[in-house]
Amino acid sequence: MKILIVALYFIGIIVIGIYYSKKIKTSKGFALGGRKLNAITAALGAGSADMSGWVMMALPGAALLNGISEIWLPVGLIIGAYLNWQFVARRIRVKTQKYGDSVTIAGYLSNRFDDKSGFLRVIVATMTAIFFIIYIASALVALAFLIETYTSYDYEYCLIFSGGVVLLYTSLGGFIAMNKIDVIQGSLMLFALLLVPITILITDSGRIKTLDLNLSNPFLSIDIITVVSLLSWGLGYFGQPHILVRFMAIEKSKTLRASKNICMSWMTLSLIGSFCIGLFGKLLFENIDDINPETIFLLSADKLFPSWLSGVVLAAVLAAIMSTISAQLHATACSLTEAISLKVLEKYNKILITRVVMFLVILISLVYASNPKNTILGLVSLAWAGLGSAFGPTILFSLYSKKMTKVGALSGIMIGGLVVVIWHLLKPAGGIFELYEIVPGFILSSLAIALVNNIGKTIA
Repeated sequence: MKILIVALYFIGIIVIGIYYSKKIKTSKGFALGGRKLNAITAALGAGSADMSGWVMMALPGAALLNGISEIWLPVGLIIGAYLNWQFVARRIRVKTQKYGDSVTIAGYLSNRFDDKSGFLRVIVATMTAIFFIIYIASALVALAFLIETYTSYDYEYCLIFSGGVVLLYTSLGGFIAMNKIDVIQGSLMLFALLLVPITILITDSGRIKTLDLNLSNPFLSIDIITVVSLLSWGLGYFGQPHILVRFMAIEKSKTLRASKNICMSWMTLSLIGSFCIGLFGKLLFENIDDINPETIFLLSADKLFPSWLSGVVLAAVLAAIMSTISAQLHATACSLTEAISLKVLEKYNKILITRVVMFLVILISLVYASNPKNTILGLVSLAWAGLGSAFGPTILFSLYSKKMTKVGALSGIMIGGLVVVIWHLLKPAGGIFELYEIVPGFILSSLAIALVNNIGKTIA
């Protein structure tokens, strides 16, 4: 029954992709859906694209092992997401339409700074592709492992199947299909994340009061570098193309307030549910050392519910992973397609070119993911930090500073990305280098932009 539920889920999203493929008429429609997202679609699209499989697996596992001290990560994410909606969403919606009706972050920055050479567009697209390919590969591994666990197929076949399904529904229907599916996936994720902890509360409320949940003081149980590192994840939101594009696509900027409220409510409830699953996990399993902590969500569902309902929970986990992969695949392919300026390709259908690029991105990601030992969880945080540091300050300055220049934008992007990579390589040295890479990357990127802008102002 569990496999049947998951199979129906896969069939459903592919059917939606096929249906909306008939409605795509232009490349801008494929990339941004004609800026017609309503408040709910934009909210759940942004939320589900952001909250990937880590909220269903990694966060519950961390809470199971470390208790309340892990609270700083969801707190940082909630703060960052709120600030992104509050200070970026409306401005980027208006300005991307103002500057050449841009449909990607690469296109917006190129148009914003009158980049006639196309160099800035290529740099943004390349940086996006590098970090997202790592991110996509890591997510594909998680997806393949889940399918392998519940079927008799080998890892390699599960990996190819995972990549094929994501490629199929993302390339067929483009942005509109992806967001329609994200509404379903976001709803499914929230249902599952609340169902499990509420069921535990109802059935074991008495035991929860006497259970050692490791509720030590979160201010004293970990050092300041760890607290700052966990909180600083919120900085990454300002530079994530697959999230920012949802703001760009909303139909009316005046509906952003409603969309923000929906998304923040969804996100807060999802994170609370995820965290509680980890905290309450000890109720269901006597010896947590005997299980993989990142599977506590699925194991809890298997123990609490009948097969068909645990199948729904498994589908929710798959949905969380797939929604993020599809969003990143779409953002990467659209940016790379925009960066292609070869005249020999101009006679071809741009939607077709984007689909070919999607295939190549998935192919590269599959090759990278074919050996799961090469996919390190830390690379996910590296990708988040790299995108957040490279693009976050640049986006903020571009929205709020009239004096920012193309050289300033290039400086911020290059410095931010470079600092993150160097800091990551120095992390084994310990000490200050244990600080999450996004902190020095974001700060130095911002300083580089401000310095270049001031030099330009002085020369002028």
